[in-house]
Amino acid sequence: MKLEEGVTCSVLVVSESSLKQQRLVLESGGTLVLYEGSTRLRSWPLHVAKLRSDLPSGGISVETNGETTTWRCDDEAGAAELCRAAGVVGGGGTLSGASLSELLEEAACDVDEPVADAERRVKQLGERLARLDALNVSGMLAAATEGGGARLAASLHEGSLSGAALSARAARLEALTRAGAGVSSLAARGGAARAEAAARALLVELQEIHAWLEPPALADIDSLHEISLATSDGRARAASVAEALRNALRAERTAPPARLRLAGVRDRLRRLARARDLLTASLARHLNNALIHLANEASGPAAATASPRRHHAELTPYAPFMRWLKEMDEKAYDALLKVYVSTWSKVYERELTAACEAARVALTGVAAAGGAAQRTDPALDEVLSLMETLCNSEQDFCSQFFALDLDCKSDSSDGERSERSEKSEGERVERRMSSDTRRVMGELFPALLPPLTALLTHLERHDPYGAMRALACVSRRVLGETETEGEARWSRGILAALAVAAKRAADRAVAERLAALPDAVRQASKKPKCGIFSFISELEEMSAVCEEIFAKGRRADLDRWYLSLCSSMVAAIGAAEHPRTPRAVLQLENYHRLHAAVSALRVPALDAVRRDTRAKYNDALRHYVTHYFGRPLDKITQFFEGVAEAVAAGAREEEVCYRTAYSKHQLRKLLALYPAAEVRKSLHRLYRTVEKHLSSEGGLLQVVWRAMQEEFIAQHVALQARIAACYPGAGLVLPLSTQDILDAFSDIAREH
Repeated sequence: MKLEEGVTCSVLVVSESSLKQQRLVLESGGTLVLYEGSTRLRSWPLHVAKLRSDLPSGGISVETNGETTTWRCDDEAGAAELCRAAGVVGGGGTLSGASLSELLEEAACDVDEPVADAERRVKQLGERLARLDALNVSGMLAAATEGGGARLAASLHEGSLSGAALSARAARLEALTRAGAGVSSLAARGGAARAEAAARALLVELQEIHAWLEPPALADIDSLHEISLATSDGRARAASVAEALRNALRAERTAPPARLRLAGVRDRLRRLARARDLLTASLARHLNNALIHLANEASGPAAATASPRRHHAELTPYAPFMRWLKEMDEKAYDALLKVYVSTWSKVYERELTAACEAARVALTGVAAAGGAAQRTDPALDEVLSLMETLCNSEQDFCSQFFALDLDCKSDSSDGERSERSEKSEGERVERRMSSDTRRVMGELFPALLPPLTALLTHLERHDPYGAMRALACVSRRVLGETETEGEARWSRGILAALAVAAKRAADRAVAERLAALPDAVRQASKKPKCGIFSFISELEEMSAVCEEIFAKGRRADLDRWYLSLCSSMVAAIGAAEHPRTPRAVLQLENYHRLHAAVSALRVPALDAVRRDTRAKYNDALRHYVTHYFGRPLDKITQFFEGVAEAVAAGAREEEVCYRTAYSKHQLRKLLALYPAAEVRKSLHRLYRTVEKHLSSEGGLLQVVWRAMQEEFIAQHVALQARIAACYPGAGLVLPLSTQDILDAFSDIAREH
């Protein structure tokens, strides 16, 4: 713009080198001057200097002859005003080659005019230059909005080459008119510079728009309908077009509003949106047909011979397109996901149901043949392996194919996979199953748990230890499997639920055994002899089976069952009675057998029960021997009880024989009542009584007989010691010696 006479613009600046405050002044003579205080440091003519205030750092600079000087300026408004006054900022446009050439030719023809005419001529040229600038800018904007951006960019490139030649001619004109035109010639040259700068800026803008909306991949956008998605080449071509469309349409979100107001840009974006919709429809149609076709093949007669999970290999090449659909058209993506889930959930439901039914049939036949223990684990393992294989392969495939961990709603995602991570206290960071993955797997396997639970119920009904076998089998898979990839598995949740169901069934089986203890006692009371209760034999059988089942783990549950059963059995034995078997015999036999079963287990949790059963067994044995063996030499024993009372009353042992009641004569009469033959006969009767009370399955006849022998010997030794102390030298002895007693007990045991 032309400066008015007498007008001076200035702005305070700070030198970046010396950090001193200076002042830039635009004098009315067309000179830019730098002052420091009142000292004039430097000056630049405006026709050779380029003043800019739109620096990224917010400063102001002067460029002349390839040299650039920069200052820091805090007064942005003042800097902009100074640049505006100097005529080097803002729009301006550019002259067409023909118009500028005509303008310079006319100026060259009038160089010989007088100075006054030259000044008038320069003023006219400035006015014409301004009008040409306005027309040039209007023409460029019209060309840009009519879709000719590429042609305009080429024309501007050619114009920039012509501008170099015209600038040389303008320099000659400037030299010819400098003497007479003065300031007016400088204004004309400044307008040309502004036009050139505007043209270059417009060229850069158009190149950016062209690179945005006209990438090479979209050159054949009109032939999208010809792309075949069934071939690898077609998929590669479609993927290239899809990625280019994605980048172009996503860039619309961050494009400057001024660009979006251009009619050509709006038309191109509408065209790209139509191409996106066309590609979306083609992809959705092709993938929908492929999903349904593969599901029909899996359900058809050829499914048995087809390779497992063949549809994964068939569909994996289309994973990039599903990812693209999730970002560009979520409605089409959701429809395809729904088709996949609805078709393949039925296929998997039939497959798992058939596997569980086959396992039930096989287990039923094996149980009838008495071989459940050998076939239960393999049959259940086979079904669980099938379930895990299906779930894990589907989780991996769905996460990859449907991009379930992609958060396309996040503006900052830019199509990148979103790793949802959680950090628990004291643990490492692990990838967790996303909510989308959990939802899809739940829809894909909606009825997975019922057939597996029904299989467990079948095992529980047809095998007394079926629940324990199922619990051990499932627990090995739950506890033994490690998440090496750090990613949660849907199948682990199913196995955990199945383990809970198996544990409940096993606890129920143990509870039923506990409830059956009173029935076992009542059943034993109907027998001639009580014998060993059936629940002890069942405990021995259960311990043998369960120790084999849980040999590799799950000891906590097994020990808990042992403790509950054994404690209840101890209580049941203590409260049991039999109409014909003495209670002491009932207890000593059953406590002895239970103690043996508990000791054989070698379980630390049962140490207290083991000690308790041992003590109760000893008490019962002692009570039985004391009660039924009694005192074979009863009258002699009563005689010496009186002697003991006399001694306790103060009499001396050697003087007791002088009392009438405890004389030697009385003792001889009593000893005569128990000849050796009579004693042996009474021992025979005692043995038959013990044999009648004890059961053969208890196996304690010899133990009890040995205890009675020890009791008899103890009584015999005590009586003989009392005779020796109270009747010394009388020659009185008991009917049988200790050796005679041992021989008598041994002979009786052998005879019977």
